[in-house]
Amino acid sequence: MTLPARRRLSHSGQWAELSRDELTDHGVMLSIGGVEQSHVELGDPDFLLHDYLRRMRSVLTTWSAEQHGRVSGSVLHLGAGALTLPRWISHWRPGTEQTVVDIEPELVTFVLEHLPMTPAPENIVGDAATVLTAEGALSGRSFATVVVDLFNSAAAPAALTSPEFFRFVWAAVAPGGLMLVNMGDDAGMTFAKGLTQTIVDALALGPGCCLLSAPADVVEGEAEGNLVFAASHHTFSEAELGQIWAAGPHPAEVLSGDELQLWWGNTEPH
Repeated sequence: MTLPARRRLSHSGQWAELSRDELTDHGVMLSIGGVEQSHVELGDPDFLLHDYLRRMRSVLTTWSAEQHGRVSGSVLHLGAGALTLPRWISHWRPGTEQTVVDIEPELVTFVLEHLPMTPAPENIVGDAATVLTAEGALSGRSFATVVVDLFNSAAAPAALTSPEFFRFVWAAVAPGGLMLVNMGDDAGMTFAKGLTQTIVDALALGPGCCLLSAPADVVEGEAEGNLVFAASHHTFSEAELGQIWAAGPHPAEVLSGDELQLWWGNTEPH
């Protein structure tokens, strides 16, 4: 493997680059348009550098235990990056069928050329906003887990933050399944709070079926950062919430039910 490696992406016209990072001994960083997108630790898929991925792992491992391993079914990833989470899931639950969707036709092929993954996930080139609609490539399919990792700020396209989008995503989650969303925001969390309420309202779920996990200072609006939102068909138990919090990373807040509702600013009964 020769790094750095670059590939022009035809949809955006930006350059994707894989390069060695300066933080770990065997890390590789994917940047698009000069902005870091993903980190892969070669030879160690259990190592997850980014905080939000470690929080997703905490939710998945706890929820999987609670649901007796049903997450070992299929997983859909909306947003491919360097396939960091698919690599971890494949290591954690060998044999899991995984599908990745990215709007850049060259991205997944470029990543796998330099950072192979066995087995490679099913690769769907398409717009996440439409791929699950009646005319989309994944119309009618369902998955045990759907991961939305598409945007990182209030600059996200409206088509990816609308109630309609999340209703299509939720329709693709199999009964007893799980949806995970990575969202980022500036200090104050205005975007994240609004998006959380949008998702909960769109899915017609009680807030007890949802949770939010993030660093404590991010939840409190004192710092910018990423938050992980999760939705299940069933209420998260107190024991489960405690296990997710304990799994970290720390310092952390895990909000659900009334606490989550108060956080997004809606104190009316849901």
